[in-house]
Amino acid sequence: MIMSKIRVIMAGPMPPAIGGMATVLQDLQNSSLSEQVQLELFNTFKTTAEGRSLFSAIKSKLTLWVSWIQLLQGKQKTIVHIHTCSGFTFFLDSILVCLARLLSRPVILHIHGARFDQFIDRLNPILFRYMQWVMARCNNIIVLSESWQQLLQEKLGVLPFVVVENGVPISVQLSVNKERNKGDLIQILFLGNLTERKGTWDLIEAMESVEGAVLNFVGGEEDVGIFKKLEKQVNIKHLKNKIIIHGPQYGEAKNIFLRTADIFVLPSYAEGLPISLLEAMANSLPVIATPVGGIK
Repeated sequence: MIMSKIRVIMAGPMPPAIGGMATVLQDLQNSSLSEQVQLELFNTFKTTAEGRSLFSAIKSKLTLWVSWIQLLQGKQKTIVHIHTCSGFTFFLDSILVCLARLLSRPVILHIHGARFDQFIDRLNPILFRYMQWVMARCNNIIVLSESWQQLLQEKLGVLPFVVVENGVPISVQLSVNKERNKGDLIQILFLGNLTERKGTWDLIEAMESVEGAVLNFVGGEEDVGIFKKLEKQVNIKHLKNKIIIHGPQYGEAKNIFLRTADIFVLPSYAEGLPISLLEAMANSLPVIATPVGGIK
């Protein structure tokens, strides 16, 4: 008798979304997991245009939830795996949790986000109780490290937390020993969405006293308008020959930066377990990072 594969419906932001959570979903889609289970991805990334009307926003979410309910129909054994983070995103994803439980589907909630603890602290008592109630409906709650598990248990109480660390594909063609010509500049790589939280301003200040190296900022904007602000600061400090802002890079373009870098830096003030850090380590890069979040 041939046993049918378990169906796993995984919800979260997919490209063109950028960031760690989207990368995790894409890597899982391309991993051996899709060979072991019937993996189906449900894209929660916002598809409506910026500045949309309230009516368009509500219509979009209602359409999303109807599609979610339709996807969960059927008699096949199905597990729901929802990737979420802090802020309004959590409350939108909580609707997916509730709908899945109403349809008697087991739910795994996967928590990302560097400031989820601060998000909890800012909730009023009603929203805090709602969060606890939603999480108690889940069969498992995945966190990225033991330190995050301990922290969230202290804030939320006894819930079905499970530690599953992030992972990244490992290239079989690592360039461990890079040949360097005399006079070549050391290539320093920052890979991640640009935001004050990740220490971008600290890196600009540090580069004032660094010689013989160039800092490559690779990533999108997490803080709105940060590209222009960084460029202005680089010009003011006369660091155009030391700092290059490349913007977001995808696929092989991103991999080229990882392969050609000499050092990876991530001086974050708060983190989950950053994919960019793991990608740097997978490419045998020496890492300079702050011991925060799941990096500890």
